[in-house]
Amino acid sequence: SSGINAEWPLRPGTWKVLDLLVKKIGSKYPEEFVKVLGAAATHLGNNPSDELRKCICTCLEVLSVRCVAHLPDLVKISIGNLQDNSAVLSAVISTVPQFTSAYISDILVAMSKVYSDNLSKLSAEIGGGIKLRVLLPAVINAIDTLLDSSAHDLRAVTDTLRKCIEQNVTHDIKNQVTDINTIFVKLLSYRDTTTSFTQETEDEVISCFVGLVYKLTEKEFLPLLVRLLEWSNGSLERSITFYNLSAHLSDKLQGLFLLFSGSIYLNLVEKLQQCKPPVQTEEFTSKKVKLSSGSDLAMYTLKTLYNMLRYDTAHGFITADRFDTLLPVLLDLITLPDITHLTPALAHLPIAANSDRLWKQFNFQILNQSKSLLPTVRQNVVSIYKEFIIKLGQDYGVLLPDSLPFIAELLEDSDPTVEEITHQIVKTIEDITGESMDQYL
Repeated sequence: SSGINAEWPLRPGTWKVLDLLVKKIGSKYPEEFVKVLGAAATHLGNNPSDELRKCICTCLEVLSVRCVAHLPDLVKISIGNLQDNSAVLSAVISTVPQFTSAYISDILVAMSKVYSDNLSKLSAEIGGGIKLRVLLPAVINAIDTLLDSSAHDLRAVTDTLRKCIEQNVTHDIKNQVTDINTIFVKLLSYRDTTTSFTQETEDEVISCFVGLVYKLTEKEFLPLLVRLLEWSNGSLERSITFYNLSAHLSDKLQGLFLLFSGSIYLNLVEKLQQCKPPVQTEEFTSKKVKLSSGSDLAMYTLKTLYNMLRYDTAHGFITADRFDTLLPVLLDLITLPDITHLTPALAHLPIAANSDRLWKQFNFQILNQSKSLLPTVRQNVVSIYKEFIIKLGQDYGVLLPDSLPFIAELLEDSDPTVEEITHQIVKTIEDITGESMDQYL
């Protein structure tokens, strides 16, 4: 080892031989091979090779804590070329995790600049190998650095956190819940702080959060949800992120999410009211205008509401009072240029209410919207109404007598799209009732 100088060229195969030697006799002569590691660390910065990296990893595995003196150089050099040296960092973390706390934040920041699938193994090593109480403060520091930069990729952080949450038992997570809450509030601020937003990154953060929720009890999750709801009132972007999160949670938790629905219901109604489009003219609606952030908020709130409605199999969420509150709010959105997410939510509202009286109330009010002078609104009405009939199925028979005058008028609508969808409605009714509608229309 004394003959290995960082500035001297080495013969081919030198590191391969040293790798074999450290495997065979490294534990018997640790001091000599610690010197080998020191020289190898220097060569890693000047003349890297796969054989050299393999030798370093073997030294770390065999010598363990005796390598601590060389960790600063190894980490610093490896961070400078992460794509090639990720195996060295993985070896550092797997062999001496208790001595790496000072480096984790810098490693995560460096990974975020060049993150790819090749670095996912390193993320898993960090998330699974570092104790939770050590990892979380480092993650917070890394997030602060990344959110302060003009462009950042949070996947290195989210992949690390995901592995961390998977690996740690629920008891350990509960003991660190304050830091975990802080981390996710910061991560969910991504849309609100970045100048280079990507939906994929936010969805990665949300996926990671959903993994956390599976580890929490109802009493532990509710305060976190309430905190995030209060946080979301700070800006439109935060509100969009919160309801994207709630859309994912309500889809994954299904009926269990209804345990928390009371906490967000009033805020959800308020956000839906804010999504109401301005009074539109025919010229305005024909342009299919999209209101960007406003339309995103509408999309995610409607997704959340629809999930709450369709998973309410016990019919306990939509009371008569909530029905009376939600129906006019949703009908106000019928002038939206894009009703992709309004259609299932509005059509399912009376289904969740599970009441003949409320079905009739819904039936009259939505059909009354077909009196609009705007063709786009009438198109929206018949599209939603067709979906409602399909969902109600055989129970639609009780509504047919009151519906016939509206349907007859819509069959003669001046707009060909409205007329075509109304013919589809008639065919749907005939399939459900088993009788022809010709005698009534």
